[in-house]
Amino acid sequence: MIFEALSTIRDANGSDLSAIVSFIEQKHNIPQNQNFRRALGSRLRRLVTQGKLEKVQNCYKIKDTPVETKPAVDSKPPAPKEMNSPAPEASSTSAFDNAMREASEIVAYRIADAENKSFLAAEAVKETERYAKFVEENDAMLKFAEELLEKCKLGGSFRFA
Repeated sequence: MIFEALSTIRDANGSDLSAIVSFIEQKHNIPQNQNFRRALGSRLRRLVTQGKLEKVQNCYKIKDTPVETKPAVDSKPPAPKEMNSPAPEASSTSAFDNAMREASEIVAYRIADAENKSFLAAEAVKETERYAKFVEENDAMLKFAEELLEKCKLGGSFRFA
């Protein structure tokens, strides 16, 4: 999805995170979500460190790649030796499309998985807070019971209201 967004937007200076997020949200009907934005930013940084993207100021661009993948990105005519056999260009274009489709499916799956894990973590935090409150209330009740027991041992009286 990232490569699709960058190749579709085609800004000479690159595209910033907001432009990429809005393109993907519109194109793939993804609801606006802060987790998606964070995951996408993380993935962009990883692609930069892997050398697949180039970051110029706060914008991302597809890094220049070998000649075999360029026909799918820019619609330049093939190199002279490829002119004699048009089939490889068609297969490389479909291979690029298939790779892009597969990559977008993987990214979508990983984003959904990350959102699910985030939801589960948030639920676990709520559950932990609930148990902490329960423990606190039980400690208070235990302290009250111990004080009551001490009064009874000393022969004191008490009255429940």
